[in-house]
Amino acid sequence: MHLLKLLLRTQALALLAALTAVFLPGAIAPKAIAQTSATTTVAQANLTVAQELLQLVNAERQRVNAPPLVLNDKLMAAAQRHSQDMATSRRMSHTGSDGSTMRSRIDATQYRWSTIGENVALGQPSAAAVMTAWMNSPGHRQNILNPAFTELGIGYATGAERPYWTQVFARPR
Repeated sequence: MHLLKLLLRTQALALLAALTAVFLPGAIAPKAIAQTSATTTVAQANLTVAQELLQLVNAERQRVNAPPLVLNDKLMAAAQRHSQDMATSRRMSHTGSDGSTMRSRIDATQYRWSTIGENVALGQPSAAAVMTAWMNSPGHRQNILNPAFTELGIGYATGAERPYWTQVFARPR
């Protein structure tokens, strides 16, 4: 829900910037509005990637009679921050550039969990390609199909023109 509110707010600001340009041609849009427009585009792209990846994950889970996962805003934030950190530091790892762990990143969002898991990947150009890679890896596949997990966060960022992917799996307490 928080991500949806952010998208709606940023879309409203982008619309305001566009209207300013049309009705006040000589005016310069405030820097925050211009930056928000770029943020909106990234957020919308990431939400589209997340929805696509969620569908692929749930299709695999359905094949083994595991319950479908739902996206969680806090897990999305943890996953996105980690993907962005990996892209910025240009290294793929379960440990963040600041020494953070999967647990500390999830705890930082105030998500109350009973069980957690994480998949990371680097270089796959699409949601379908990263799912294929994860499903061909026993440990990653185990996380995707684990019936104990009920919620999911997905992160996607690009660094040096290479995509970095994160999935955060959890069950709330």
